Amino acid sequence: MLEDAIVWMVRLDRGQVDDDIKGTLVLGDDAVVFTDSRSSAQTRFPLAGLRRPKRVRGSPILMLVDQTETGLRRTAFYFSQPPPMHPPEPGTTSLPTGQSARQVGAFGAFRRTSKRRHMRTNIGYLTTMNASHKPMIDVWVAEIGARIDAG
Repeated sequence: MLEDAIVWMVRLDRGQVDDDIKGTLVLGDDAVVFTDSRSSAQTRFPLAGLRRPKRVRGSPILMLVDQTETGLRRTAFYFSQPPPMHPPEPGTTSLPTGQSARQVGAFGAFRRTSKRRHMRTNIGYLTTMNASHKPMIDVWVAEIGARIDAG
């Protein structure tokens, strides 16, 4: 039996990539349903319109692509809080775990946080979080895929 999952939904459409919404992911009889934890608003992904789900290798991300009236809708579900998309301001932390992207040492305080360092830190964070979420995401991919094939 597939358990409900606490996830962060990120729409990959232009203009909405920066927004991540925490909520609950549930697999219903005819749709994958995401419920926003703040507003209780639901977003439905009907199984009839879904393509095969994918797990992004090396990260705790489930990708869903579905056909809507306006075209394809791509959505990523992070099974751990996603890292920030933009580099942090100097002197702040960049990851939800409290790790800092800044180099430590004698000259670490004088270095600017670069985009490359920020991306490298985010990739390291996602790779680390993948280990604990991989089995759960694999079950979600298999179950959604089986329901799509059966329907």
